[in-house]
Amino acid sequence: MEVHHHPEVEKKGFKEYVLEGLMIFIAVMMGFFAESIREHMSDHAKETEFMRSMVQDLKADTASLNSEVKDFKSIFLNVDTMLSCLKSDKPDGDIINRVVSHRFWVYSGYSYNNRTIQQLRNAGNFRLIRNAKVTDSIIIYDNYQNTIMITQCNDLKNTMYAYKDIEARAIHYKELKPGKNFAGRYYADTSSFINTGKPAFITPDKELVELYYNRLFIHQVLGRLFIDNMKRASYKATSLIVFIKKEYHLEDE
Repeated sequence: MEVHHHPEVEKKGFKEYVLEGLMIFIAVMMGFFAESIREHMSDHAKETEFMRSMVQDLKADTASLNSEVKDFKSIFLNVDTMLSCLKSDKPDGDIINRVVSHRFWVYSGYSYNNRTIQQLRNAGNFRLIRNAKVTDSIIIYDNYQNTIMITQCNDLKNTMYAYKDIEARAIHYKELKPGKNFAGRYYADTSSFINTGKPAFITPDKELVELYYNRLFIHQVLGRLFIDNMKRASYKATSLIVFIKKEYHLEDE
C-alpha cells in the first residue's frame, strides 16, 4: 500500500503573529481616524453654514428693528399730540378727529427672525457650535428677544386695548374722517393740527376724559420704553453679527 506523506506546513513564529495583529490593528485604526476626520469636516461645514444663516437672520432683525423704530415713533408722535390735546379744559375735536382717523390705530406687532436658533435647538445642533462664547452670545440674544422684547410688545398691546376701551366711550367714531393713507403709512405732521371751529367730538364727561388721558399716558410710557429697547436689540444684533463674522472668518455676502 502506497503511503502519502502530507507536506509539512511551516509554523509561524510568535513575532509573525504579533506583526499581523499589529497590521490589522493599524488598518482598523486608520479607518476609524479617516471616518472621524470625515465626520469632523462635515460637522465643521454644518457649523459654518449655521453661522452664515445666523448672520442672515440677524441682518434681517436689524433691518426690521430699524424700520419698526421709525414706525413706532410716528405712532407715538400722534400719542404725544393726543395727550397734549387732552390736557386742555376743552380738547380740540378737530385734532382728535385727525389723530384717531389716521395713524392712531395701526400696530404692526413684533417678531424676530429665530429660524436658525430654532434649527439649532430643535435638532440638537447646538452641539455643532464648538465656540462656547458664540453659543452663549446667541442664547443671550435669544433670551433678550423672548423675555424683554416680545413680553413688552404684549404689554403694549394690552395697554392699547385698555385705552381703546375708554376711547370708545369718549369719542364719537361716526364723526371720524379717515385720511387718504388710512390703510398705509402716515407720518403725522402736528403743525397741520389747527382749530377749525368744528364741534369737539368728545364726551363732556371730564372724569372719563381724565381716565382716557391716564390710560393713554401709561401706553405712551411703555411705548417709549419699547422704542428704546428696540434700539438696544438692534445694537445687540449688529454686535453679534460682527462677533460671529470675526470668529468664523466670514466675508460680507
